[in-house]
Parts: sequence; C-alpha cells; structure tokens
Amino acid sequence: MRHGESEGNAARLFTGHIDSPLTENGRRQALVVAETLAAVKVDRVIASDLSRARETAEAIAARHGLPVETFRELREIDLGEMAGKSFEDAQAHPNWNEDGFVEWPGGESLDAVFDRAFGLLGRIVQESQGKTIVVVGHGGVTRILVSHFLGLLPKLHRTRAVNANITRVTTDGQVFTVHQLFDGAHLDSPAR
Repeated sequence: MRHGESEGNAARLFTGHIDSPLTENGRRQALVVAETLAAVKVDRVIASDLSRARETAEAIAARHGLPVETFRELREIDLGEMAGKSFEDAQAHPNWNEDGFVEWPGGESLDAVFDRAFGLLGRIVQESQGKTIVVVGHGGVTRILVSHFLGLLPKLHRTRAVNANITRVTTDGQVFTVHQLFDGAHLDSPAR
C-alpha cells in the first residue's frame, strides 16, 4: 500500500528520498486504512524507512500489536535533481515520459529501483511463506513492482494511485498475482 498524504504530496512536489512527513490528512488516512485492515490477520508490517511510510505503517501495526520493520530498499525512487521540484516542473522537463519510467539526472535507473525493491520483497516472501504481510511504501516503487507483476515493464501501469491506496498481491514464491490495484475506496466511505 502507499503511504498517507505527505507534505510534499499536498504541495504537489516530487519528493523521492526527501523525508516529507505526513500531513494531518495523511495521519487520518493512516488511521482509516488501519481500520480497514483491522479484520485481516496480519503477520508482519514492513515499510520504507522514510517517515511518511513508517508513520502510516505504525497506525496499521498498532491495530495488530505488531512492530514495524523498516527497510531502506523500499524507499521511493531517487529523483536526483528533480527532488523537491513541482509536478509541473517535472512534466515540462525534456526527460518527461507519460508512459514509462523517467531516469532523472543524478537519479536512479529503473533497473536499480526494481532490483533493490524486488530483491527485498523476494527475501521477505522466502522468510514469510504462508503469512500475510502489509508493505507500506511509495507510489513510484509500488507502480514499478505492480507493472512487473502484470508483465508490463519497462512500461508502467498508469491507473491513478491516491495516497493510502491498497494493492493486494499473492504469491506462491514464484508467481505474483495482483488481486486489488491502487484501491482507495476505503477513503471515500461516508463513515470516515
């Protein structure tokens, strides 16, 4: 799942590795998703080490009496010189690509992002076979992983992905199957 709204998201900035904390709305979203997942038997909660993902994971983990395990490998894409710039600046940049990955000057390549995130995911799956794991990460890294699971890479699946969305994936250790993709319906519930 993606972290709740961060200050960078609210300001429409590309943050990447910049540690942008949750907004008040982001903290509310974290509580809503924690409530949404309360009935699910969760065995592990893992997250990026950036505070926006870690704080979202802490809300979920608290509902299950679990610790949050943080991993640098789940960090958002290193955006190089585009970190801290507006979405509009990124879209005006000559490297902009609507359908695929953009390797920004000084930033990470698609292969580097995929290798670090999928490598960690593979280790977690091997350690936790038959378990339910909540992974709280970032929009870009989740989109890359899901695009791989769907057989689309190097193109990226471009369905809109709101903050605190849920993507549900199962695996037998070899094949990853996407059952729910970038779902934010829980955030629209009238009771929320």
